[in-house]
Order: sequence, then C-alpha cells, then structure tokens
Amino acid sequence: MKIIKNLISQKIILFTLALIINSCGIYVQYDYDSDVNFNDYDSYSFYQPDIDKVKISDLDKKRILKSLDSGLKSKGMERSDSPDLLVTFETQSKERIYINNYMPYGYGWFPFFYHHNYPSAYSRTQGTLYINFIDNKNQQLVWQGRGDGILNEYSKDRDKMIGNFVSRILEKFPPTVD
Repeated sequence: MKIIKNLISQKIILFTLALIINSCGIYVQYDYDSDVNFNDYDSYSFYQPDIDKVKISDLDKKRILKSLDSGLKSKGMERSDSPDLLVTFETQSKERIYINNYMPYGYGWFPFFYHHNYPSAYSRTQGTLYINFIDNKNQQLVWQGRGDGILNEYSKDRDKMIGNFVSRILEKFPPTVD
C-alpha cells in the first residue's frame, strides 16, 4: 500500500513539474545570414504592410510593436525613417489537447488493490511568434527569431505575457559570432 502511494505521489509530482515547465516556458530558436555584419545596423523601422496582414487583434499587434520598440532601443538601436533594418512579425497558434489518466485513489490491500482511472482532458493554446529583420538596402531576410510557448488568452496582464515572448526572442539578437 505504501509503495503504491509513493508511486502515485511520484507520478503527480512529475506531472505537475511537466505542466509548470510547459506552461511557463518559451522555447526560442533563431537563424541568421552568417555573411552579414550585424554591427553595420543601427536603425530600424516597422514594415507596416506585412504587420497589417497578421491575423491577431490590433491591441496585441500594438503590444508586440511596443515590446519590439523598447527591446531594440535597449540594444542601442534607434527608430528611423530611413532604417538599416525593416522589422516584421508573424504569428501562429494551435490548440493542443492533453489527456491525463491518473489514479486519484484506490481501495483494498495488496495483492487485491482496486483503483479507478479518471481520465481528464484539457486544452492549451500554443502560440508561435516569428520576428523578422530584413536588410532595407537589398530587401533580404538577415535574421529570424521564433518563440513557441503557451498562450493564455484570458491573462489579466497580456502586456507582460507578450513582452516576455518578445524579450526572450530578442535575447538572441544580434547574433554573436564565436
């Protein structure tokens, strides 16, 4: 009986840790043109035609632009009418459904222990934010960052959630050459 309780406790702890890691974490990837010297870029502007095509609310677009603006300024870049870089972004989202088979309790004694499985299902929205930097002179993509994470559309502080996404992606910009 004690072994079964320990086993149940371990499963619950592992499930909880996995849930916390998956719900709070933002997985970031990036890629860039290795022939480009990123020290040559010191100004940027948002490329509005691409941003207007993104299918999210105007408020969320504004939050992303605000976060990008503050993040790039903190890296020493300035916004300009004749920029070195054009900045755009894209978004994707998909619904993930999770099914949990857990054993909340049982009765009886070993070896005649009975338990009930109560499956539960829940869903989460996984969002992806792509941030693109385009060289304004030759109109070529020079850097792209991607952040994947769980979105909470009912979050009370969407500014913080979106700002966290953007800042995690911008941690990798500009790329450092080792």
